[in-house]
Amino acid sequence: MKFQKYLRSTRVIGGLALVLTFATAAPSARANVYASNIKINGGMTNISVAQGASVTISYILNEPASSGVTIKILSGAAAVRTIRIGGESAGATRGTNTVVWNGRNDSSNNVPGGNYSVSIQAASSGYAGWTKITDDNNPGNYTWESRGIAVDRNANSPYYGRVFVGNSHFGPGSLNGDLVGIQKLNADGSAADEGGFSDGGISWRGDYYAPWKIRVSEDDYVYVEDWYDYGDIYRFDGAISSASMLHVFAAPTDGSLGNWSGFCLVGKGTNTVLWAADANLSTSVGVSKFFVKPDGTFDASAGSNVVAVGGSPGMDLYPFAVALDQAGTIYTVQSPSDQGNPSAWALRFPAYDPSTNGGAPELTADWVAGPGDDYCGGKGIAVNPTGTYVAACFWGYNSGEWLSGNTKIFEAATGTLVTNLDLDVSYPSGLTSNSIPPLDPAHHMDTDADWDAVGNLYYLDNWPGCWRAFSPPGTNQATTVALSTVQVTDGSLAPARIHITPSGGGYSISYSGGAGAQFVLLTSPSVNAPMAGWLRVATNAAASGSFSITPSTRAFYRVKSE
Repeated sequence: MKFQKYLRSTRVIGGLALVLTFATAAPSARANVYASNIKINGGMTNISVAQGASVTISYILNEPASSGVTIKILSGAAAVRTIRIGGESAGATRGTNTVVWNGRNDSSNNVPGGNYSVSIQAASSGYAGWTKITDDNNPGNYTWESRGIAVDRNANSPYYGRVFVGNSHFGPGSLNGDLVGIQKLNADGSAADEGGFSDGGISWRGDYYAPWKIRVSEDDYVYVEDWYDYGDIYRFDGAISSASMLHVFAAPTDGSLGNWSGFCLVGKGTNTVLWAADANLSTSVGVSKFFVKPDGTFDASAGSNVVAVGGSPGMDLYPFAVALDQAGTIYTVQSPSDQGNPSAWALRFPAYDPSTNGGAPELTADWVAGPGDDYCGGKGIAVNPTGTYVAACFWGYNSGEWLSGNTKIFEAATGTLVTNLDLDVSYPSGLTSNSIPPLDPAHHMDTDADWDAVGNLYYLDNWPGCWRAFSPPGTNQATTVALSTVQVTDGSLAPARIHITPSGGGYSISYSGGAGAQFVLLTSPSVNAPMAGWLRVATNAAASGSFSITPSTRAFYRVKSE
């Protein structure tokens, strides 16, 4: 059985007026700021340049860095050049920024040959309270009927900071947010480089249930749920490419093994564990976990029941969504829709330890937040990376329309309410004023939430049809290291191209394409070691040739033209 949904049959957006509003909107000026999508000379792969050549560094800031940006060129852990950019200056603005490094160190001398990495620290002076840092009028924040949102928190991924939003019903226009599938957005709300939308090769039903919840695993996979079939889950890469799609979880369509309305993932690789909430109205088993199989899938018939319905205090209905912190503590929400229901709660349960529980599921909650009309209709829950805060999303109660919807933030340890982001708070925009009839900007239907790596909260408000990001109070700074490195070659000689193949118990390193009088094979235990620290192994005067090696320990090799 599925749940009552609010169909906005009277909601029609004036498409032209909406586009004009998007195009003229001003961005927010405050943020928990960080850099993502860092590119070196326009790409994310390692590059090689001649000594003294300039290098272009570009990056996206999710918001202006009011306290400035510091870019460091590193040789190993040592900074050879530091570029400081003041707040409100070019290079510290929201969106894409570009800075040129001239290949010199802090003494204005060309850096010597070697490998160099790039780090970018963005800083903000902060502010007093939780602050909305996105604009509802931005085209990338628009989404017609979304049910899931997730953010990539893996700083070692090219998709770091990417926001994934799933739209479950066709909208009236032709924006990405009107299409059924997954929106892919950079941290500033702009479209991803390869395009801002993908269906991943799946013909989603577009029936308000598919796509449903979205989560990104620690190893960078994007998991998307189809709730029409009681909890089918598909896995993709960060581009949501059809070639990467894997059907990882298939619940029986009769609901006999659960009605899995929300999920989260813990661990990575062969240690990945899927946690899911069973929203069967009368037969819910509560929260279960499923261990990944060698092929990357999960067996829907092999779940272990972890938290059951029936505790006091505890769940007395069914869980609708689930989240875990790094310590394994379990968070969930119940979803009654009737006004005055005493079971409208958000709950926390201890980390599950089968050895102390005798293998039985937990029943008793650490804390319960609620009840209240503004705790009705629980739809999503997410805990921040440090385990400090928990965000819970509510549609409120249904009296012909959903009322008292909101997103709350709690202290994770105690369940104490920290703030309410939008209960009766007005957020006027083109989405509300251009609707026919106009929508109440103080009315909200909050559906799902997730956190980025630096502590910003992202959530869906299904009433106007948008996602928002909020930043916590206080000064802040975050450092991101580029995935690609810069190899500086001595002089202006062209570097040799090398190819390594196994040969007679060792390896053959062949080279070609270099320019110089001779070619030297160098080795080092560290790829980031300064050029002076690389040991010369052999020399060859031929323009194309090979070297034979038989390494006894792990080592790095390069061919240098002289």
